Amino acid sequence: MKFKKFKCFSMVLLISLMSGTQVFASETAASETVASETANSDEISQKSYAEKNYDNIQMNSEPVDESNINKDTDKDKDKDGQLTYFKEVNGYAPKTDEVIEKDVPTGNDECTGDKITKTYTDEVDLNAKSVMDTDLDDYPNNGYLEKVKNPNNHPETDSSNTDESLYGPGNLEVQHWQDGLNESTKTQYWRILFATDYAINNAVLTVTLPYDNVTVKDVTDVTDWVIKRYYPSVTNNNNLYTNHLGPLPISFDGNIATVNFGNIIGYSAFGIIFSKTFDAPQDFSNDLKVTAARVTGTWKSDELTADSKYIKSSKTEPLIIWENEVCPIPIDPGTPETPGIAENSNKISSLSNKTNNSLVEKNTIKTTNSNNVGSLPKTGEKKATIFSVIGGFILIVFGTIAILRKKYSFK
Repeated sequence: MKFKKFKCFSMVLLISLMSGTQVFASETAASETVASETANSDEISQKSYAEKNYDNIQMNSEPVDESNINKDTDKDKDKDGQLTYFKEVNGYAPKTDEVIEKDVPTGNDECTGDKITKTYTDEVDLNAKSVMDTDLDDYPNNGYLEKVKNPNNHPETDSSNTDESLYGPGNLEVQHWQDGLNESTKTQYWRILFATDYAINNAVLTVTLPYDNVTVKDVTDVTDWVIKRYYPSVTNNNNLYTNHLGPLPISFDGNIATVNFGNIIGYSAFGIIFSKTFDAPQDFSNDLKVTAARVTGTWKSDELTADSKYIKSSKTEPLIIWENEVCPIPIDPGTPETPGIAENSNKISSLSNKTNNSLVEKNTIKTTNSNNVGSLPKTGEKKATIFSVIGGFILIVFGTIAILRKKYSFK
Protein backbone atom coordinates (compact mmCIF):
# COMPACT_ATOMS: atom_id res chain seq x y z
CA MET A 1 0.00 0.00 0.00
CA LYS A 2 2.87 2.34 0.71
CA PHE A 3 4.06 1.80 -2.82
CA LYS A 4 0.63 2.71 -4.24
CA LYS A 5 0.39 5.95 -2.19
CA PHE A 6 3.83 7.02 -3.36
CA LYS A 7 2.80 6.38 -6.93
CA CYS A 8 -0.34 8.56 -6.63
CA PHE A 9 1.56 11.39 -4.96
CA SER A 10 4.11 11.33 -7.78
CA MET A 11 1.40 11.60 -10.43
CA VAL A 12 -0.22 14.60 -8.66
CA LEU A 13 3.15 16.34 -8.38
CA LEU A 14 3.90 15.69 -12.07
CA ILE A 15 0.53 17.08 -13.17
CA SER A 16 1.04 20.20 -11.02
CA LEU A 17 4.47 20.81 -12.51
CA MET A 18 3.12 20.39 -16.04
CA SER A 19 0.26 22.84 -15.35
CA GLY A 20 2.66 25.41 -13.96
CA THR A 21 4.86 25.06 -17.03
CA GLN A 22 1.87 25.63 -19.34
CA VAL A 23 0.85 28.82 -17.50
CA PHE A 24 4.39 30.14 -17.70
CA ALA A 25 4.62 29.37 -21.44
CA SER A 26 1.28 31.11 -22.05
CA GLU A 27 2.42 34.22 -20.16
CA THR A 28 5.69 34.26 -22.12
CA ALA A 29 3.84 33.97 -25.45
CA ALA A 30 1.52 36.83 -24.45
CA SER A 31 4.44 39.06 -23.48
CA GLU A 32 6.21 38.26 -26.76
CA THR A 33 3.05 39.19 -28.68
CA VAL A 34 2.86 42.53 -26.87
CA ALA A 35 6.55 43.17 -27.58
CA SER A 36 6.03 42.34 -31.28
CA GLU A 37 3.02 44.64 -31.55
CA THR A 38 4.98 47.41 -29.83
CA ALA A 39 7.88 46.94 -32.25
CA ASN A 40 5.51 47.05 -35.24
CA SER A 41 3.84 50.17 -33.84
CA ASP A 42 7.24 51.85 -33.40
CA GLU A 43 8.21 50.90 -36.95
CA ILE A 44 4.99 52.38 -38.36
CA SER A 45 5.35 55.55 -36.29
CA GLN A 46 8.88 56.03 -37.64
CA LYS A 47 7.67 56.04 -41.24
CA SER A 48 7.38 59.36 -43.01
CA TYR A 49 4.06 60.82 -44.14
CA ALA A 50 4.86 59.81 -47.73
CA GLU A 51 5.63 56.18 -46.79
CA LYS A 52 2.43 55.89 -44.78
CA ASN A 53 0.17 57.32 -47.48
CA TYR A 54 1.73 56.18 -50.77
CA ASP A 55 2.27 52.42 -50.60
CA ASN A 56 3.12 51.77 -54.25
CA ILE A 57 5.62 54.60 -54.78
CA GLN A 58 9.38 54.12 -54.56
CA MET A 59 11.06 56.80 -52.46
CA ASN A 60 14.40 58.26 -51.47
CA SER A 61 15.11 59.75 -48.05
CA GLU A 62 17.90 62.04 -46.96
CA PRO A 63 18.60 63.51 -43.51
CA VAL A 64 17.85 67.16 -42.82
CA ASP A 65 20.94 69.20 -43.65
CA GLU A 66 22.23 70.60 -40.34
CA SER A 67 24.25 73.26 -42.16
CA ASN A 68 21.06 74.67 -43.62
CA ILE A 69 18.76 73.81 -40.73
CA ASN A 70 16.19 76.59 -41.15
CA LYS A 71 15.57 75.93 -44.82
CA ASP A 72 15.48 72.13 -44.49
CA THR A 73 13.32 72.34 -41.37
CA ASP A 74 10.73 74.23 -43.39
CA LYS A 75 10.85 71.46 -46.01
CA ASP A 76 10.52 68.69 -43.40
CA LYS A 77 6.76 68.85 -43.20
CA ASP A 78 6.25 65.74 -41.05
CA LYS A 79 9.17 66.68 -38.73
CA ASP A 80 10.79 63.23 -38.81
CA GLY A 81 14.29 64.56 -39.44
CA GLN A 82 14.23 63.21 -43.00
CA LEU A 83 13.30 64.65 -46.38
CA THR A 84 11.44 61.89 -48.23
CA TYR A 85 10.98 62.31 -51.99
CA PHE A 86 9.10 60.30 -54.60
CA LYS A 87 11.29 58.36 -57.01
CA GLU A 88 9.41 58.99 -60.23
CA VAL A 89 8.91 56.41 -62.99
CA ASN A 90 10.62 56.99 -66.34
CA GLY A 91 7.88 58.38 -68.58
CA TYR A 92 9.65 57.56 -71.85
CA ALA A 93 7.93 54.61 -73.56
CA PRO A 94 9.79 53.35 -76.67
CA LYS A 95 7.49 51.68 -79.18
CA THR A 96 8.23 48.41 -80.99
CA ASP A 97 6.84 46.23 -83.76
CA GLU A 98 6.95 42.52 -82.96
CA VAL A 99 7.30 39.65 -85.45
CA ILE A 100 7.03 36.01 -84.25
CA GLU A 101 8.39 33.12 -86.36
CA LYS A 102 7.56 29.59 -85.21
CA ASP A 103 9.95 26.59 -85.26
CA VAL A 104 12.90 28.47 -86.71
CA PRO A 105 16.42 26.91 -86.63
CA THR A 106 18.39 28.65 -83.91
CA GLY A 107 21.77 28.07 -85.53
CA ASN A 108 22.77 25.78 -82.66
CA ASP A 109 23.12 22.33 -84.26
CA GLU A 110 19.60 21.05 -84.98
CA CYS A 111 17.72 23.15 -82.39
CA THR A 112 14.57 25.03 -83.28
CA GLY A 113 12.50 27.65 -81.47
CA ASP A 114 10.19 30.62 -81.73
CA LYS A 115 12.09 33.70 -82.91
CA ILE A 116 10.68 37.00 -81.67
CA THR A 117 12.07 40.09 -83.40
CA LYS A 118 11.29 43.43 -81.76
CA THR A 119 12.00 46.38 -84.02
CA TYR A 120 11.90 49.86 -82.54
CA THR A 121 9.70 52.39 -84.32
CA ASP A 122 9.89 56.18 -84.62
CA GLU A 123 6.70 56.74 -82.61
CA VAL A 124 7.07 59.39 -79.89
CA ASP A 125 5.53 58.70 -76.47
CA LEU A 126 6.69 60.91 -73.58
CA ASN A 127 4.71 61.06 -70.32
CA ALA A 128 4.72 63.02 -67.06
CA LYS A 129 2.45 63.15 -64.02
CA SER A 130 2.45 64.66 -60.52
CA VAL A 131 0.22 64.97 -57.46
CA MET A 132 -0.43 68.18 -55.47
CA ASP A 133 -0.02 67.33 -51.78
CA THR A 134 1.16 70.04 -49.39
CA ASP A 135 1.72 67.46 -46.63
CA LEU A 136 4.68 65.98 -48.51
CA ASP A 137 8.19 67.11 -47.58
CA ASP A 138 9.28 69.99 -49.86
CA TYR A 139 6.04 69.46 -51.80
CA PRO A 140 6.73 71.74 -54.84
CA ASN A 141 9.77 69.56 -55.61
CA ASN A 142 8.03 66.35 -54.64
CA GLY A 143 5.04 64.28 -55.74
CA TYR A 144 6.44 63.45 -59.20
CA LEU A 145 4.89 60.17 -60.35
CA GLU A 146 6.29 60.17 -63.92
CA LYS A 147 8.96 62.27 -65.56
CA VAL A 148 11.20 62.23 -68.64
CA LYS A 149 14.74 63.48 -68.08
CA ASN A 150 18.42 62.87 -68.87
CA PRO A 151 21.77 64.40 -67.84
CA ASN A 152 21.42 67.13 -70.50
CA ASN A 153 18.60 68.75 -68.51
CA HIS A 154 19.06 67.21 -65.05
CA PRO A 155 22.84 67.00 -64.62
CA GLU A 156 22.46 66.09 -60.94
CA THR A 157 21.58 62.61 -62.20
CA ASP A 158 24.46 60.16 -62.52
CA SER A 159 25.60 60.70 -66.11
CA SER A 160 28.09 57.83 -65.74
CA ASN A 161 25.19 55.40 -65.33
CA THR A 162 24.84 53.62 -68.67
CA ASP A 163 21.40 52.21 -67.85
CA GLU A 164 19.40 54.14 -70.44
CA SER A 165 16.16 52.75 -69.03
CA LEU A 166 16.43 55.59 -66.48
CA TYR A 167 16.50 58.32 -69.13
CA GLY A 168 14.59 59.65 -72.11
CA PRO A 169 15.34 61.83 -75.17
CA GLY A 170 14.47 65.16 -73.53
CA ASN A 171 12.53 66.52 -70.58
CA LEU A 172 8.83 66.44 -69.71
CA GLU A 173 7.56 67.19 -66.21
CA VAL A 174 4.57 68.67 -64.40
CA GLN A 175 5.73 71.19 -61.81
CA HIS A 176 3.15 72.29 -59.24
CA TRP A 177 2.38 74.59 -56.29
CA GLN A 178 -0.67 76.21 -54.75
CA ASP A 179 -1.96 79.00 -52.49
CA GLY A 180 -2.99 77.46 -49.19
CA LEU A 181 -2.80 73.98 -47.71
CA ASN A 182 -4.66 70.83 -48.76
CA GLU A 183 -7.53 71.80 -46.46
CA SER A 184 -7.87 75.39 -47.77
CA THR A 185 -6.75 75.55 -51.38
CA LYS A 186 -7.32 78.91 -53.07
CA THR A 187 -5.43 78.58 -56.38
CA GLN A 188 -3.53 75.67 -57.97
CA TYR A 189 -0.74 76.08 -60.54
CA TRP A 190 0.51 73.41 -62.95
CA ARG A 191 3.61 74.29 -65.00
CA ILE A 192 4.41 71.97 -67.93
CA LEU A 193 8.06 71.86 -69.01
CA PHE A 194 8.92 70.21 -72.32
CA ALA A 195 12.25 69.92 -74.15
CA THR A 196 13.42 67.50 -76.83
CA ASP A 197 16.94 66.42 -77.79
CA TYR A 198 15.85 65.36 -81.28
CA ALA A 199 13.58 66.60 -84.07
CA ILE A 200 9.94 65.49 -83.99
CA ASN A 201 7.41 65.61 -86.80
CA ASN A 202 3.76 66.40 -86.03
CA ALA A 203 4.45 66.89 -82.33
CA VAL A 204 1.41 67.28 -80.06
CA LEU A 205 1.20 68.09 -76.33
CA THR A 206 -1.90 67.04 -74.38
CA VAL A 207 -2.45 68.01 -70.75
CA THR A 208 -5.07 66.25 -68.62
CA LEU A 209 -6.14 68.62 -65.84
CA PRO A 210 -8.01 67.53 -62.67
CA TYR A 211 -10.98 69.80 -63.38
CA ASP A 212 -13.00 71.38 -66.18
CA ASN A 213 -13.64 75.05 -66.84
CA VAL A 214 -10.00 76.03 -67.36
CA THR A 215 -9.89 78.55 -70.18
CA VAL A 216 -7.29 80.36 -72.26
CA LYS A 217 -7.27 83.24 -69.77
CA ASP A 218 -6.02 80.75 -67.15
CA VAL A 219 -2.98 79.86 -69.30
CA THR A 220 0.41 81.60 -69.28
CA ASP A 221 3.23 80.91 -71.75
CA VAL A 222 6.57 80.72 -69.91
CA THR A 223 8.82 79.40 -72.68
CA ASP A 224 11.11 82.42 -72.43
CA TRP A 225 11.59 81.77 -68.69
CA VAL A 226 12.29 78.08 -69.34
CA ILE A 227 15.04 78.76 -71.90
CA LYS A 228 16.65 81.84 -70.40
CA ARG A 229 16.33 81.12 -66.68
CA TYR A 230 15.29 77.59 -65.74
CA TYR A 231 17.59 75.43 -67.89
CA PRO A 232 20.65 77.70 -67.43
CA SER A 233 20.05 77.47 -63.68
CA VAL A 234 19.73 73.69 -63.43
CA THR A 235 22.54 72.98 -65.95
CA ASN A 236 25.08 75.44 -64.48
CA ASN A 237 24.76 77.63 -67.61
CA ASN A 238 25.29 74.69 -69.97
CA ASN A 239 21.83 74.88 -71.48
CA LEU A 240 21.43 73.07 -74.78
CA TYR A 241 17.73 73.89 -75.28
CA THR A 242 17.81 77.25 -77.05
CA ASN A 243 15.08 76.85 -79.70
CA HIS A 244 11.76 78.45 -78.69
CA LEU A 245 8.42 76.73 -79.21
CA GLY A 246 5.54 79.16 -79.04
CA PRO A 247 3.54 81.01 -78.21
CA LEU A 248 1.10 78.60 -79.81
CA PRO A 249 -2.71 78.33 -79.82
CA ILE A 250 -4.30 76.02 -77.22
CA SER A 251 -7.60 74.19 -77.52
CA PHE A 252 -9.72 72.71 -74.71
CA ASP A 253 -12.01 69.71 -74.64
CA GLY A 254 -13.38 69.41 -71.12
CA ASN A 255 -10.39 68.98 -68.85
CA ILE A 256 -7.97 68.17 -71.70
CA ALA A 257 -5.82 70.93 -73.21
CA THR A 258 -4.02 70.41 -76.53
CA VAL A 259 -1.06 72.22 -78.11
CA ASN A 260 -0.10 71.37 -81.72
CA PHE A 261 3.59 72.05 -82.31
CA GLY A 262 3.82 70.71 -85.86
CA ASN A 263 7.38 69.81 -86.89
CA ILE A 264 10.03 70.86 -84.36
CA ILE A 265 13.81 70.72 -84.44
CA GLY A 266 16.13 69.21 -81.88
CA TYR A 267 16.99 71.03 -78.61
CA SER A 268 13.68 72.89 -78.63
CA ALA A 269 11.88 73.85 -75.39
CA PHE A 270 8.46 74.96 -74.25
CA GLY A 271 6.79 76.04 -70.99
CA ILE A 272 3.20 76.73 -70.01
CA ILE A 273 1.27 77.30 -66.76
CA PHE A 274 -2.33 76.25 -66.15
CA SER A 275 -3.95 77.85 -63.10
CA LYS A 276 -7.27 77.32 -61.38
CA THR A 277 -8.68 79.83 -58.87
CA PHE A 278 -11.64 78.79 -56.72
CA ASP A 279 -14.47 81.05 -55.59
CA ALA A 280 -13.99 79.78 -52.03
CA PRO A 281 -11.09 77.82 -50.43
CA GLN A 282 -11.39 74.14 -51.23
CA ASP A 283 -10.60 71.15 -49.00
CA PHE A 284 -8.66 68.67 -51.15
CA SER A 285 -7.18 66.67 -48.25
CA ASN A 286 -9.26 63.64 -49.29
CA ASP A 287 -9.30 64.47 -53.01
CA LEU A 288 -5.70 65.25 -53.97
CA LYS A 289 -5.39 66.57 -57.50
CA VAL A 290 -3.22 65.02 -60.23
CA THR A 291 -2.24 66.48 -63.61
CA ALA A 292 -0.69 64.51 -66.49
CA ALA A 293 1.07 65.58 -69.71
CA ARG A 294 1.91 63.63 -72.85
CA VAL A 295 3.86 64.39 -76.04
CA THR A 296 3.27 62.33 -79.20
CA GLY A 297 4.51 62.50 -82.79
CA THR A 298 7.21 60.84 -84.94
CA TRP A 299 10.96 61.03 -84.51
CA LYS A 300 12.73 62.42 -87.58
CA SER A 301 14.78 59.28 -88.09
CA ASP A 302 17.03 60.58 -90.89
CA GLU A 303 18.75 62.71 -88.22
CA LEU A 304 19.25 59.73 -85.90
CA THR A 305 21.84 56.95 -85.74
CA ALA A 306 22.11 53.68 -83.87
CA ASP A 307 24.36 55.49 -81.37
CA SER A 308 21.99 58.38 -80.61
CA LYS A 309 21.78 58.67 -76.81
CA TYR A 310 18.71 58.22 -74.62
CA ILE A 311 16.47 57.21 -77.55
CA LYS A 312 15.21 54.07 -79.29
CA SER A 313 14.24 54.47 -82.96
CA SER A 314 14.15 52.66 -86.28
CA LYS A 315 17.95 53.11 -86.37
CA THR A 316 18.36 51.11 -83.18
CA GLU A 317 19.44 47.49 -83.58
CA PRO A 318 16.45 45.13 -83.36
CA LEU A 319 16.02 43.01 -80.24
CA ILE A 320 15.83 39.24 -80.86
CA ILE A 321 14.39 36.88 -78.27
CA TRP A 322 14.17 33.07 -78.49
CA GLU A 323 11.38 31.12 -76.79
CA ASN A 324 10.27 27.46 -76.69
CA GLU A 325 13.65 26.20 -77.90
CA VAL A 326 13.77 22.44 -78.61
CA CYS A 327 16.95 20.41 -79.20
CA PRO A 328 17.22 16.67 -80.04
CA ILE A 329 19.13 14.50 -77.54
CA PRO A 330 22.40 13.35 -79.21
CA ILE A 331 23.26 9.59 -79.22
CA ASP A 332 26.99 8.80 -78.83
CA PRO A 333 27.88 5.39 -80.42
CA GLY A 334 30.89 5.08 -78.12
CA THR A 335 28.76 5.37 -75.01
CA PRO A 336 27.18 2.12 -73.81
CA GLU A 337 23.44 2.18 -73.63
CA THR A 338 21.79 2.21 -70.25
CA PRO A 339 20.94 -1.40 -69.34
CA GLY A 340 17.31 -2.37 -68.89
CA ILE A 341 15.67 -3.90 -65.82
CA ALA A 342 15.89 -7.45 -67.17
CA GLU A 343 19.58 -7.09 -67.95
CA ASN A 344 20.23 -5.67 -64.47
CA SER A 345 18.39 -8.65 -62.95
CA ASN A 346 20.53 -11.08 -64.94
CA LYS A 347 23.69 -9.30 -63.82
CA ILE A 348 22.58 -9.38 -60.17
CA SER A 349 21.69 -13.10 -60.47
CA SER A 350 25.04 -13.82 -62.10
CA LEU A 351 26.86 -11.90 -59.38
CA SER A 352 24.91 -13.82 -56.68
CA ASN A 353 25.85 -17.16 -58.25
CA LYS A 354 29.48 -16.15 -58.41
CA THR A 355 29.38 -15.13 -54.75
CA ASN A 356 27.75 -18.44 -53.70
CA ASN A 357 30.26 -20.45 -55.73
CA SER A 358 33.07 -18.49 -54.13
CA LEU A 359 31.68 -19.20 -50.66
CA VAL A 360 31.31 -22.91 -51.49
CA GLU A 361 34.89 -22.98 -52.71
CA LYS A 362 36.10 -21.26 -49.54
CA ASN A 363 34.10 -23.62 -47.31
CA THR A 364 35.49 -26.58 -49.22
CA ILE A 365 39.00 -25.33 -48.67
CA LYS A 366 38.30 -24.79 -44.94
CA THR A 367 36.79 -28.30 -44.62
CA THR A 368 39.76 -29.83 -46.38
CA ASN A 369 42.17 -28.00 -44.15
CA SER A 370 40.14 -29.00 -41.09
CA ASN A 371 40.24 -32.66 -42.12
CA ASN A 372 43.97 -32.42 -42.44
CA VAL A 373 44.23 -31.23 -38.80
CA GLY A 374 41.76 -33.84 -37.45
CA SER A 375 38.07 -33.70 -36.41
CA LEU A 376 36.80 -33.62 -32.82
CA PRO A 377 35.92 -37.01 -31.26
CA LYS A 378 32.21 -37.88 -31.52
CA THR A 379 32.01 -38.60 -27.75
CA GLY A 380 33.20 -35.05 -26.97
CA GLU A 381 30.43 -33.49 -29.05
CA LYS A 382 27.71 -35.49 -27.24
CA LYS A 383 29.08 -34.56 -23.79
CA ALA A 384 29.03 -30.84 -24.60
CA THR A 385 25.39 -31.08 -25.67
CA ILE A 386 24.33 -32.91 -22.44
CA PHE A 387 26.10 -30.34 -20.22
CA SER A 388 24.36 -27.49 -22.03
CA VAL A 389 20.89 -28.98 -21.40
CA ILE A 390 21.57 -29.59 -17.67
CA GLY A 391 22.89 -26.02 -17.21
CA GLY A 392 19.81 -24.51 -18.82
CA PHE A 393 17.47 -26.50 -16.55
CA ILE A 394 19.29 -25.36 -13.40
CA LEU A 395 18.98 -21.68 -14.48
CA ILE A 396 15.21 -22.04 -15.04
CA VAL A 397 14.70 -23.50 -11.54
CA PHE A 398 16.64 -20.73 -9.77
CA GLY A 399 14.83 -18.05 -11.78
CA THR A 400 11.41 -19.44 -10.76
CA ILE A 401 12.35 -19.48 -7.05
CA ALA A 402 13.52 -15.86 -7.19
CA ILE A 403 10.25 -14.69 -8.77
CA LEU A 404 8.11 -16.51 -6.12
CA ARG A 405 10.11 -14.95 -3.26
CA LYS A 406 9.53 -11.41 -4.57
CA LYS A 407 5.83 -12.06 -5.01
CA TYR A 408 5.25 -13.20 -1.43
CA SER A 409 7.51 -10.53 0.07
CA PHE A 410 5.16 -7.76 -1.23
CA LYS A 411 2.18 -9.41 0.39
